[in-house]
Amino acid sequence: MITYPNFDEILQVPGLLYWNPTNLSAEATWGTLLGYTEDGVHFEPGLNLAPIKKEETGEEITQMLYLGSSPNVTAILQNFNATVMSRLFPGMGGTTFAKAPGSYKAGKVLSGTSDVYGRLLFVPNDDANNPCLLLQKVVPNLVESAKLNFMHNNRLFFPINFTVLRKSNDADGMYYLGNISGAVLR
Repeated sequence: MITYPNFDEILQVPGLLYWNPTNLSAEATWGTLLGYTEDGVHFEPGLNLAPIKKEETGEEITQMLYLGSSPNVTAILQNFNATVMSRLFPGMGGTTFAKAPGSYKAGKVLSGTSDVYGRLLFVPNDDANNPCLLLQKVVPNLVESAKLNFMHNNRLFFPINFTVLRKSNDADGMYYLGNISGAVLR
């Protein structure tokens, strides 16, 4: 007989995305609300591992090396507000619009521009039974291959990508995945 997991252990994690949280003790300090993600977020830890095979045969794996990671988060936002616009189109507009070309010239280092990068917090609807995701430093952008559909019979979605970077003074690494009570802002 198969034993199925407890219903509370099955992860169904729609939730909210917050930009630049200042404190994690109460929802009012979780940061500026970016929006609701009905399908949650797509988190790629980006672990880079290299298998080392037996020298004599080249077949049997004898060791695994950790080569670092390059995490990434993608979400589908369904709302339109000033913070979303400034995150999706950095340097390309104001609070209610985007225009091209923007104020940033080609070659601008976005990861070094303080009005572009920040922290990201994903809090699931059920934060007691599902993990939150805290990213210490991200650079957001509209997904490069995005197609924004302005149609009567479809909702407008903003596919947003967050490239995760390491903060130079961050003792906790690039991300935290777990109960919000254990997350620490650095």
